[in-house]
Amino acid sequence: QKIERLKAELHLLDAAGNGPGRHLFFVDTEREVQEFDIATHLDTVPELVDRVYNRPTIATLQRETVKGPTDPAHLKKLAQQRKNQYDLLRQRIEREKAMFVITQKIQTRKDLLDKTHKVKVKKETTTGPAIYKFKFQRKR
Repeated sequence: QKIERLKAELHLLDAAGNGPGRHLFFVDTEREVQEFDIATHLDTVPELVDRVYNRPTIATLQRETVKGPTDPAHLKKLAQQRKNQYDLLRQRIEREKAMFVITQKIQTRKDLLDKTHKVKVKKETTTGPAIYKFKFQRKR
């Protein structure tokens, strides 16, 4: 539940490991490529072009002020807090995967207590339990 809550809170907007985002713009001629200005195309100020999300247009900026922190020190602090939250989420997801593997191994050991004939198909690994093939036995 904590993992779901963290995912809902963070939205995975700029999760580490996604790689740099790419935005393709198509133009017709080589001259348009040379004259292309991303700020005018996106209708925003050049200072906000680097924002991946929440990039306000010029019309929005004229109607209202920029909400949220704007000074670099505060932005850096918020980025560090966001990074810590993503690290916490990653650790919880890894822990959940490890616990799932452990429960599978425990269940396999319980299944092995049965006296039916069984053949080992795959050895146990760190990412999964051993796999056995059991002889079919009809229940009366």
